[in-house]
Amino acid sequence: MTPNVSPDTVTTPDRRRHRLAALAHRWPTCLALLMTVDNWTSPALLPAWTLLVLPAGYLVIGTVRRQWAVPGALRLQLVGLVAWSALTVAAATVGGDTAYWLVAIGWLAHAGWDLVHHRTGRVVPRGYAEWCGVLDAAVGITIILALVTR
Repeated sequence: MTPNVSPDTVTTPDRRRHRLAALAHRWPTCLALLMTVDNWTSPALLPAWTLLVLPAGYLVIGTVRRQWAVPGALRLQLVGLVAWSALTVAAATVGGDTAYWLVAIGWLAHAGWDLVHHRTGRVVPRGYAEWCGVLDAAVGITIILALVTR
């Protein structure tokens, strides 16, 4: 006869193992959050040119991974480059707080771009898209925090 054992007692190691596996699977998110600790503790306003970093990473990685043979992939990335370049020029032109709002919006919009790439698994590795999306969202949010708390 089997003694009555609480299901929690039996499955606790399995739950712990499952949680650790889930955390290990989300290492890109953890890395991005770790890299943005300074942004959260001391939110800063970033200049407009930082928006150009966003499409550059995808173009470089897409080239290295030879993704441009995929129909429409290069065209989509070039449209992104044009959009973020236009946002950069707009932010640099208007200056002041409006420029910082545009920069924040650009970083947040790129987090959405990253989400699409994460879901499709195209152009960049999914881990990179996850890391970049979390990093971009954190940077965009902390720029907004810097704007509203000064």
